[in-house]
Amino acid sequence: MLVRRTSHRIDVARLLSLSVAVAVSCIVVMTGCSDTNRTAGRFCAELQAQLPSLTTPPATSNDVEDLVRRFEKLNRMTPLAIEEEWQIVTDLVAMASDVIPSDPASRQELADAAYKAERPAREMTTWVEATCGFLMPDVIGIEGNR
Repeated sequence: MLVRRTSHRIDVARLLSLSVAVAVSCIVVMTGCSDTNRTAGRFCAELQAQLPSLTTPPATSNDVEDLVRRFEKLNRMTPLAIEEEWQIVTDLVAMASDVIPSDPASRQELADAAYKAERPAREMTTWVEATCGFLMPDVIGIEGNR
């Protein structure tokens, strides 16, 4: 009977070891596959290529829609270190595209959102400058001098 318990313990230990190995492998594979497009290098290269289009004031409604699409595209590859900040700025750009200029409440809602986004925008700008090695212009216009 002692032999059976030992054998049972060995089987449980092997099963546990195998389960842990499979779980770790799954985590590594899922993490590796899901984050490969969110590297700083890839984001910085794409951001630098997009900067002229991101900083040129839109002249038409098509330009506004294009600007929102560019922010959203970059949002899908933003590194986790600034994912939240970039999302806030992306949401602000989308909100600005929907503002009704003749509606004071709509304009005020946008202004309030812009002030709330000031700190995240500044943190994002600081990260871009430190990580990507180029200056990120003010994306909201209220960040001021750093």
